[in-house]
Amino acid sequence: IPTAIACQYRLSKGLPVLPPRADLSHAANFLYMIRGTEVDAAATRALDVSLILYAEHEFNASTFTARVVCSTESDLHSGIVAAIGALKGPLHGGASEEAWSVLESVGSAGNAGRWIDRALARQQRIMGFGHRVYKQADPRATILKPYCQELSREVQEERWEDIAATIEQAVVARKKLPPNVDWPTARLYHYLGLPVRIYTPIFAMARVAGWAAHCIEQLDHNRLMRPRGRYIGPPRRHVRAAGR
Repeated sequence: IPTAIACQYRLSKGLPVLPPRADLSHAANFLYMIRGTEVDAAATRALDVSLILYAEHEFNASTFTARVVCSTESDLHSGIVAAIGALKGPLHGGASEEAWSVLESVGSAGNAGRWIDRALARQQRIMGFGHRVYKQADPRATILKPYCQELSREVQEERWEDIAATIEQAVVARKKLPPNVDWPTARLYHYLGLPVRIYTPIFAMARVAGWAAHCIEQLDHNRLMRPRGRYIGPPRRHVRAAGR
């Protein structure tokens, strides 16, 4: 999957495809195949940590989708393809792309409060904040934040950290929502020189390890997943026969 993502990206830019190198790690190889140059240890470590944090996360939407498919005794590949379909949605895998859009739209630390107020007045969801499981704090976001700070200094783009911090303060003050993992990820990938259009494919590149493990477990101890529905429509009504 990393090689496929890198090949597609470079071909779309009219750049020569770079094969993976045996002397580079998984994260270093991906950055090399995308950027065309080797990166330093700090950049490699930052991406590696991000991939580890994204690799597995219990019964999220895409993982559950993969397990449902495999519960029909379909094959591993079908489960992974179905999971990718679920990951495409902006409320799941596409969230880091939307989080970067928020940062760009705000533009400056001084504009954060006004922008958040206008967004909330429109009942707009602030992507990169809140989580169905982590109500107090997303530990993955906490882990990634220092990597963002380090890389922002390295590439001299600290202003994004200032903007992000101001947005965080505004959202927490108004909505009591902590940042989730997609919030620092959006900045981290930007500092690594990765284009926004491949943020979600990178998520898939990491999560495929978790998907595969879940699919194998489902197939090894299988029982068809068949949830029941609960009717919530109008109550039973009497229908008179025709002619009466």
